[in-house]
Amino acid sequence: MSKNALGSPALASVLACILSSTVLLGSSAGPPLVDISVVNTAEDGARVKVLGVLVSLKIYDSGAEGMTLADLEDGSVVRIVCSPLINPQPSTYARVGDEMLVEGAVSQSETGLVIFAGSDDVKVLRESERVLTVRTVSENWVLFEGDMIRVKGILRITESGTGLRLRDPSDAFSIAVLQNKVGAERFVGSTVTLTAMLLFDHSFSALVLVPSYVVVAE
Repeated sequence: MSKNALGSPALASVLACILSSTVLLGSSAGPPLVDISVVNTAEDGARVKVLGVLVSLKIYDSGAEGMTLADLEDGSVVRIVCSPLINPQPSTYARVGDEMLVEGAVSQSETGLVIFAGSDDVKVLRESERVLTVRTVSENWVLFEGDMIRVKGILRITESGTGLRLRDPSDAFSIAVLQNKVGAERFVGSTVTLTAMLLFDHSFSALVLVPSYVVVAE
């Protein structure tokens, strides 16, 4: 290509368009997905995405909502403050145990690290019954104690034949299931999803699920 061609106004215009498109594409790229365990290394004010399991949700008088997301692999947690925008607030659709993706700005202060997000920047990726297993609940029970959760497992009769336990498919983990008016015993031998409150029985140092609803798992 000749020197005159390289310097032509038409070519210069084309190159300018290409450069402009590249800049626009770069600017539209979303913030990075950051592990919850290392969010504290992000700069104050930086926008990030975090993926975690909802373990608590509070509604404030201001209309904002406070959430805590956890990484069930290492137990790390992060606080989220969600302000209302166009989409509904998480409390209208999210439940403890749901896997959520949140985008927001990191704020580090003397009171601790918080991610500030808007309701438009919060999504449920997987509902709790597809996230919580007997194993994950057993290994992270402190995060869910006193909560109503939906957990999936195999319902079995105890060795003594007097009670029920929800077991992991590996049979390495199990949680006692209180027999109440729900009639969970009808589903013995089936893989079920329990909607139940998780309690820690201090007299026996054991976890207990108090079911309010039982269905055969899909």
